[in-house]
Amino acid sequence: MILTDLFTDIADFRRFAPYVESNVTFEELNSSALSAKKQITIILSRAVYEDILNTEGDDMKNALKSAMANLTLAKQMVFDIIKRRKDDIDIYKHEQESMRRAYQDNYFNAMDTLIQLLTEGNSESWKKTRYYISLEKLKIRSADEFDALYPIDLSYLFFFRTVPLQQEALDDGIRGYFDRADGKEDAAGMLLRCLAKQTVAIALRRFDIIEFPPTIRSLFDDSTVSRSGKDEQQRMLDLASQLSNEVQTALADIDLILNAASGGSVDTETSFNRPDDKIYLMA
Repeated sequence: MILTDLFTDIADFRRFAPYVESNVTFEELNSSALSAKKQITIILSRAVYEDILNTEGDDMKNALKSAMANLTLAKQMVFDIIKRRKDDIDIYKHEQESMRRAYQDNYFNAMDTLIQLLTEGNSESWKKTRYYISLEKLKIRSADEFDALYPIDLSYLFFFRTVPLQQEALDDGIRGYFDRADGKEDAAGMLLRCLAKQTVAIALRRFDIIEFPPTIRSLFDDSTVSRSGKDEQQRMLDLASQLSNEVQTALADIDLILNAASGGSVDTETSFNRPDDKIYLMA
């Protein structure tokens, strides 16, 4: 059983996940726990997971327990609902959605804590993970930096989940601006904000809204009560387009700054005079 590696018994499991039924067993939860472990190890890596597993009385292990317990129950909910309906127990959609999101929130908070502890603790196995190694190629290299540029509630999980998206934003053209802005602090600061916004814009097109930090989730009214998939997706796409447009406008301004700083010519509306325009020079 996956859960017996982390928890001594169901009472230990219940300490990290609220409202677990007293008659539930690890055998019943095992399939959901397998899926939860896979999702967690994709982020942490198997080596980091095993290192934490082998520690005793550690804050990291408690954070991992909380993440595993809550994610397992979030995945198990669909099976519990089917079981209850077979037993003629009414389940309201808004109640089940609220419960699932509460478990998801607990999972995200636990993972935020765990990744923060790994980062601040200089874990050697964590430094060897693909996410951590990828930071060397990025311009925004910590959750603190990202949060200062675009509010993400200092979510370490969201920051590391968007590492490949930041790489994509750089490869799609923003990296060239950084090369041109080398040594120009005003332009470099504007570019960092553009990079953060573009990364969030890509995430809005790729992630489910429940994977975002509370500040971003709060922009969507139905994210805390009930969900209307089509409307929610459209509003996410609209926000992504808005952020991308803001980035393009800012890049145009940065172009002007960089051209002026290099002494090059700057195109303005007056640069495109028609042949019939009369230009008079006064002596």
